[in-house]
Amino acid sequence: MDGFEEVIKFLSENIEGAVFAGIIGKDGLPVAVEAKEIMDKAEGSAEIANIYNTIIRACNTLKVGTLQEFFVNTDQLGFFGIPVLEDYFLVLAMHTPANIGRARLEIRRMLPKIEEMMK
Repeated sequence: MDGFEEVIKFLSENIEGAVFAGIIGKDGLPVAVEAKEIMDKAEGSAEIANIYNTIIRACNTLKVGTLQEFFVNTDQLGFFGIPVLEDYFLVLAMHTPANIGRARLEIRRMLPKIEEMMK
């Protein structure tokens, strides 16, 4: 895999039920995004960044440490994500019931490659 787009495409095609995969800045701007069916790339990136930033603010307010990963589940989608370096995060949205274990495994496998490309 040579670039961000290939990593994201791999995740979106190899995780069952995936509808959105992306590397997104905390500001909501996408680095690379694949979106299917129900979610627009730009809108999805911005709104998922809102979720991510809300979780970070809550962690800071509660003084519970640094966010390592997050999972949000709705009746339609499950979102799993992890921070990438300081200003980005990698997220995968899947139809529920979502296979979070598989998503976590694949995302964790891709993280070192993504971080290396961002340096």
